Amino acid sequence: MSEARRRIAVLMGGMSSEHEVSLRSGAGVVGALRGKGHEVLPVTIGKDGLWAFGEAGPLPFPDAVSRLAALRPDCVFIALHGGPGEDGRIQGLLDLMGLPYTTSGSLANALAMDKIRAKAIVAAAGVRVARQVVMDAAAWRRDRDELLARLRSDIGTPCVIKAPCQGSSCGMTINNDDAALAADVDAIMAVEGRILAEEYIRGTEVTCGVLDVAPGAAPRALPVTEICPRRSAFFDYNEKYAADGAEEITPARIPEETARMVGETAVLVHQVIGCAIWSRSDFMIGPQGPVWIEVNTVPGLTPTSLFPQAAAAVGISYADLMELFVESAMRASQSRLRQ
Repeated sequence: MSEARRRIAVLMGGMSSEHEVSLRSGAGVVGALRGKGHEVLPVTIGKDGLWAFGEAGPLPFPDAVSRLAALRPDCVFIALHGGPGEDGRIQGLLDLMGLPYTTSGSLANALAMDKIRAKAIVAAAGVRVARQVVMDAAAWRRDRDELLARLRSDIGTPCVIKAPCQGSSCGMTINNDDAALAADVDAIMAVEGRILAEEYIRGTEVTCGVLDVAPGAAPRALPVTEICPRRSAFFDYNEKYAADGAEEITPARIPEETARMVGETAVLVHQVIGCAIWSRSDFMIGPQGPVWIEVNTVPGLTPTSLFPQAAAAVGISYADLMELFVESAMRASQSRLRQ
């Protein structure tokens, strides 16, 4: 780990449905980096879009950008989930400001955030994905009966219905009642004006982190984690964040060959999407083997979140992991400046 003392701004909060989760991640990051001896400034973005630097009063966005530029931190740690923090907008801003940051770049974030487009890229690389139907609100209003028939014939029920650009399982449901299919589509369509409906895959839910911090080395798959929801049919918001939520088992109780396939696929997805530093891919292991679901470029970062759990399984502590992200971000920024 680095012995240099860095000035690090930690962005958290944000305007997305994952605001509260982001605050938890940010608090964990702040504590870990301060424990490592770094100068850390929490920057909390409110649901109203105002930025608060430490204990100072909130600032509107233009003033906040000026404040961040004046502070000139060595690195910006992005602990924002969803919205601008995970769709490439914050990364683009920081690129223009010349500030290093701890996530993939703006293009990879934007692509990964859109599950429909990310899935198309990943499928083109030969990765097994779930069968799907995509529709927007205009088509749904115009041809509701035809689209319902297509859903039933192409993917059947039960099925998974998602708003394509949400995270933490927000804007998602599993339809188990064919009679309620139209109502479920209506509910999720209202979130973004389009949906991604996928076949429901019965099997074991797993996730695999990819660590991409070693200079000159290939990205590395961390141990696979098995996710066992206690009450819900899937890994929903409550299963993720409630104290008595899902059981998370690392390493996953799956055959060694299956775990190898999951790890290799997670690394491939990381590369074809263009991710850097870290990512985490989610899978369902069905009767035919692993099926890739999505990639997360800024997954949860509390000390007990899935990615830190997997890192701990190979001997990387939470605080060391946070510092690895910072050091990798600074090397990546220096490399971009030389190009």
